[in-house]
Amino acid sequence: MNDTSTITSSSSSEGARPDPPRFFWRWGIVWLILRVMTSLCAAWVSTLRPLTSLEQSVALWPPSAPLVQWLRRVLLAPWERWDVVWYVRILTEGYHFGNGTDAFHPLYAWLARPLVFVGIEPLLALSLVTFVALVTFAYVYERLAALDLSPAQVQTAVYGLFFFPLAFIFFAPYNESLFMLWAALTLWWARQRRWWWAGAAGALAVLTRQQGLFLMVPLAWELWASHKGQIRSLVRAWREWLALGLLPLGLLLWALYRVLVIGGPQLDFSSPFRLIYSLMISPSAGQVGAAHVLTWPWKALELALTRLRYAPDADLIVNLVLGTIFLSVVILAWPRLRTSYRLYVLVVVGVSLSYHTGMKHPYMGLPRHLFLAFPVFIGLAPLLRRAWQRLLWVGTGFVSICFLTLLFVLESWVP
Repeated sequence: MNDTSTITSSSSSEGARPDPPRFFWRWGIVWLILRVMTSLCAAWVSTLRPLTSLEQSVALWPPSAPLVQWLRRVLLAPWERWDVVWYVRILTEGYHFGNGTDAFHPLYAWLARPLVFVGIEPLLALSLVTFVALVTFAYVYERLAALDLSPAQVQTAVYGLFFFPLAFIFFAPYNESLFMLWAALTLWWARQRRWWWAGAAGALAVLTRQQGLFLMVPLAWELWASHKGQIRSLVRAWREWLALGLLPLGLLLWALYRVLVIGGPQLDFSSPFRLIYSLMISPSAGQVGAAHVLTWPWKALELALTRLRYAPDADLIVNLVLGTIFLSVVILAWPRLRTSYRLYVLVVVGVSLSYHTGMKHPYMGLPRHLFLAFPVFIGLAPLLRRAWQRLLWVGTGFVSICFLTLLFVLESWVP
């Protein structure tokens, strides 16, 4: 997959874009099957370790009255784990300095808040935002893949992404679906040379997760490549380069919100490094997990392997196995990735491997952070040529999704 194709050729592939009604019908069925299966798995596993009051007070079977309460217990309560608890807390109590809530970027909760305002319970509101974001992301992702792949390969790229083990996170009330939607729109509009639209989508990605800032790299490369690296042309296009500023502006707006609305000493001006760190990560992030430290990737890996050697646990083993699988996908897909996608993947992978989260849970969330480098599945698609390869991918992926759902509900693994 090379970068020499012009925007005209890329745009011409829009003739092969998915028909919206057929797309949503097809993926609606796929989503429904996966949602039902993961929900049944989560509900059954929750009987082994009921953690919420609803799980403890309402039996899974037989159905009981009131029916709405029983449905909440079956479909929603088993997902109230880990970060979901924090988002529910934000929706019910708001952001407060020093209690860990300000460690979570706001857009996901902000989009769910109007639903809570009209009477929908927080957990359902978060799930609805996740669902809408996921279906929209799938549509944008398919159009993005269609710029570089044949129709058959596009379908493989989508199935490759949605049946990767970490795709289980698409069915939990987490913000990955929303982030990937903005990231895909950033890349899509960059490919169309609609720089301000791409910058706006990137800013929304930053308001969803810190990693949205990494989208500046592929956006800058696409802008550079659109002018073929010609200095005069780049200088004349200075207004286009201003679109890149929307991404750090998103981070700055969140930092100002933390300072002016949430309150407390949110920013550390003692050194440039500490200022950048406090912009990216809230001072109270340690209350959500362990200490968060950025170090060299080999150092973070050494610390994780030290923990694995002397005090192995399921959480670390799962993270290292999933991380290794994803890095294998990166290696396989690399030669077929567009340059801007390579740069984005490289930054996401590099920072994820450099993120040390304390010796109790080193590499906490590593696979979920790596999964944000979703363009790798566009590069992987041409390799899955045979039907048995695709069937094997879907089958093992489905089993893995159910297994990770089990670990998530039991709180035996921190995603």
